[in-house]
Amino acid sequence: MAARVGRAAGMLVMAVSLSSAGCADTGSGGGGGSKERAAAAIEAARAFQHASVDQDWEAACEARTERLRQSLGADTVAECVEITGLPRLGDYSDARVSTGEAVEVSAFGPHPAGIGLRVTLATGTGNFGTVHTALRLVPGEQGAWLVDQTANLVDTEGTDAEAVRAALERK
Repeated sequence: MAARVGRAAGMLVMAVSLSSAGCADTGSGGGGGSKERAAAAIEAARAFQHASVDQDWEAACEARTERLRQSLGADTVAECVEITGLPRLGDYSDARVSTGEAVEVSAFGPHPAGIGLRVTLATGTGNFGTVHTALRLVPGEQGAWLVDQTANLVDTEGTDAEAVRAALERK
């Protein structure tokens, strides 16, 4: 319950930040709008990953675009929850979420232009070790950033901003 309340507060802060950040700024220039855009996208990525770790499937599904939910075979948030809401094996109570540098990504295939970044999930319990994922975030209809694309990153190919961009453009 406390985790859900914390995420709801974070989403509210994010929505307020977006409305004052000038979301229409899609350039990658060094202006304040770009930094605020990147910060809002990073916070959305963290909230998405934390929702997954906490098994808050409703929040995780709501943080996805309709296109990403449909790629899972779900037309609605409720269907997405049903598909992704499987019990987890093992203990993830020590899981840590970190993010990399945000980078502007061009439209690719069905995916609109947005912000790409690496999200890393690490645990010391030995359940899975460390997993790096590239996320493409795009502005949603209500102003919140939504995850539109995910791609696994392989350590041997790198996990920096350029590796994120490359991963999101080959999938």
